Amino acid sequence: MNWDYRYAWIRDSFFSVRSLAEVGFEDAADDFRRFIERSAAGSAESLQLMYGLGGERRLTEEKLDFLEGYRGARPVRVGNAAADQLQLDMYGELLELSWRWHRRGNSPDDDYWRFLFELVDAAAERWSEPDKGIWEMRGPPRHFVHSKVMCWATLDKGLRLAEECLRKAPERRWKQARDEIRRSIERRGYDRDRGVFVQAYDSSDLDAAVLRLPSVDFIAYDDERMVRTTDAVREELDFDGLLRRYTVDDGNGGEEGAFVACAFWLVECLARQGRDDEARAAYDRAIATANELGLMAEEYDPESHEMLGNFPQALSHLSHLEATLALAATEGQSTPRGTEPKG
Repeated sequence: MNWDYRYAWIRDSFFSVRSLAEVGFEDAADDFRRFIERSAAGSAESLQLMYGLGGERRLTEEKLDFLEGYRGARPVRVGNAAADQLQLDMYGELLELSWRWHRRGNSPDDDYWRFLFELVDAAAERWSEPDKGIWEMRGPPRHFVHSKVMCWATLDKGLRLAEECLRKAPERRWKQARDEIRRSIERRGYDRDRGVFVQAYDSSDLDAAVLRLPSVDFIAYDDERMVRTTDAVREELDFDGLLRRYTVDDGNGGEEGAFVACAFWLVECLARQGRDDEARAAYDRAIATANELGLMAEEYDPESHEMLGNFPQALSHLSHLEATLALAATEGQSTPRGTEPKG
C-alpha cells in the first residue's frame, strides 16, 4: 500500500513543533498555531485534522491503478481520505500547544481565545462519540482511550488558560465535562483485573498510544497504574525489543513492523518512572533501527532488518528527541523497582 502524506496533520505537526520548541525553536510552534487558526478560518466547526501545505482543505483520495510503489506495492493513492475522519485527539493537541505557548510567556488575544473557546466546547460536546483514533483505523469507529484522554486534556488546558489569562469561560460546565470524561475512562478504558489502561472501551487489547497519557497530565508517569500499563505494553506489544502499535485488525490489511516512535515513547515512560537502566536499554535498541546516517523510518522489521513505511519519518526523529530529553532530565534519579510512588 502507498499512502499520500504530502499534508500537514494537526497531530504530527504538534509533535514536531512541541519538540522544536523544547530545544529553542519557539517561532515554529507559533507559526503552526497561526497556520491552523487561519486554515480553519478561526472556527472549530471548520476544523479538519489535516490540511494541504498551503492550507488546502479538499484532499479527496483516489487510487492510481496505472502506478506501482516500492517493490511493486499497490495501490498508489493521491489525496488522503483520512481528512474526512473524526479524530477527537486533534482538539487536545491544539490546546496542549496553546498551553505550552502560554507557559513560555504568551497569552491568546481576543480572536485566538474565541477559537480556543470553540475547540474546548467542541470537545465537551463530542467526547462521547466513537472516532478513528490516533492511528486512523479504517474499520468502524471505536471509543479509543487515547482520544478520550485528549478530550480530557482539551478541557483541562482550556480551564487552566481561562484561569491564568483571566478569560471568561463556562467553568462549571467545562469542569463537569472534564470530570465526566475521567470517570468514563477509568470505568470503561481501564482493565481492573490487570490494572492497566487499554486501547478502547470495554476491550482487553493494548495500544502503545496509552504511553502518551502522562504527557498531557492525565496521570503521573510514576502512578502505579501507569507503571503497570507501561510494563504490559512492553510485554504484549514487544517485537524483538521494539514495539508494535497494536495487535488488532486495523482495516488496512498487511503485516506491520515495529513502530519506531512507540519505542521512544516507552523510553520516555521508563525514564520518567526513574527506571534508568531499562530506559537506556530500550533507547539503545530503538536507535539501532537508524541507518548509517542516523536516519530512521516510520517502521522497522527486526526479522529482516529492513526499514518500512515512510523514510525518513519526522515522528520517529522527534520522539527520539523527546526520549533523549527525558533521559537527560531524569539521569541519576532512579527509583528501585518495588518502591514506586503509589497513585
